[in-house]
Amino acid sequence: MSTIQARNVNHPEHRENLKEEKYTHIRAAMLASLPVEGWMPFSELEDKVRAWLSDNHVPQSLFPKPGSVRWYCKAVQLDLEARGAIERQPKKSPLHLRRCE
Repeated sequence: MSTIQARNVNHPEHRENLKEEKYTHIRAAMLASLPVEGWMPFSELEDKVRAWLSDNHVPQSLFPKPGSVRWYCKAVQLDLEARGAIERQPKKSPLHLRRCE
């Protein structure tokens, strides 16, 4: 399985090798779920990603361990932020995100 070098908005010099198939599914789910207007809490995004994976018949065998979807959501979120595809709401805790136009 090929890999993607994901970026990290918090540590620009760091790259994380992610399995390309998993990255692609999580990225598609996140971009399909995040609003352009308004903000979505990360916890809600994770739930929407899980629903998207199920609705799109992504094999559960890709994310077999408890917490693996959450881990990939976080890794892809940091990468998409670094690439300017999504942004976080400033000075908001817990984390809220939206898709950039």
